[in-house]
Amino acid sequence: MNTILKLMRFAMVALLLGGGAATAQDTLKLKIAAAGGTLHAPIFVAVEQGLFEKHGLDAEIVMFQTGVEMINGLLAGSHDVNTMGSIPFLSGASNGFPLVLIGHLHGDALKDHYVDNNGIASSAGINSIEDLKGKRIGLPRGTGAEGYVLGLLAQHGMTGDDVEMINVKPPELPTALLNGDVDAVSVWEPWLSTSVVNVDGAKQLIVGQCQSCYDPGTILTSKSVVEGKAEQLRRFMLAFAEASQWVRQNLDEAAEVNLRWINLKDASVMKAAIRNGLSDPRMSRYTVDMYREKTIPGLKAAGKLRDEINLDEVVDAQFINYAMETAPQFFDDLKPIPDDLKN
Repeated sequence: MNTILKLMRFAMVALLLGGGAATAQDTLKLKIAAAGGTLHAPIFVAVEQGLFEKHGLDAEIVMFQTGVEMINGLLAGSHDVNTMGSIPFLSGASNGFPLVLIGHLHGDALKDHYVDNNGIASSAGINSIEDLKGKRIGLPRGTGAEGYVLGLLAQHGMTGDDVEMINVKPPELPTALLNGDVDAVSVWEPWLSTSVVNVDGAKQLIVGQCQSCYDPGTILTSKSVVEGKAEQLRRFMLAFAEASQWVRQNLDEAAEVNLRWINLKDASVMKAAIRNGLSDPRMSRYTVDMYREKTIPGLKAAGKLRDEINLDEVVDAQFINYAMETAPQFFDDLKPIPDDLKN
């Protein structure tokens, strides 16, 4: 499939929105960045099932390998919305970039820690986090995979100086482990499971289980898009919420959708991988509180942040709250957010 997929279908007479209908003339354009991760499934589902169209959007999907690349594109104006990890978002915000978090690509609004889609696969002889000391870990630098390693090391009394982190793009990690260029890899799914399946002697050392980590996926935009395309963002969030619910309720079918977008042929690997994480786009008070208490201090300690981050300026819950208020049926399979955790 091409890396850029543009949907242009203007034959529909009516496009159903959360509370009404929009004619074909009301269709608005929006460019969305995604990546080859299992929990990007709601984006792919929304395309294939026509949910963007249903909610009044002419959506164009642009594929990237990492969130760092997505941010560069967003700032350059090549697209309007990013779906990516928290670490490059916070790093960019600390550099003064005009980024705005409007929802979660994946996460759990009821948990004060979350890193469920990241893990470490290791070669033979590495059986614990402590065994990683002095070893080479392949990962995409500047992403959640790096934050995950730093959190786990701190949890086991070590720092980033105790390992050698080597920058490797996600699809290349299984080959790096196979060739012995690295001793372990840290990455999100499906590349974590792919590394285990494709490398003799490799094992899944750990998935998640970092109590000091808070790294939900993000739905990210810029201040200029919030100001100039608020209606598009409201429609996007409705479509994304509907697609996320479908993914939650149809994991195996969502994995099959992923196979048409991600360069991976093994359906069994994808079906296992998509279960590591939760497609919950909601933001609760944990979003800001846990960034402040867990993620940001960890990044500061590792020297990954340039300046302080004013979270009140870079987190805007209006669009996900709009979706929750306008279309509560898209969230009724999730446990409600308690009043003390609501934004």
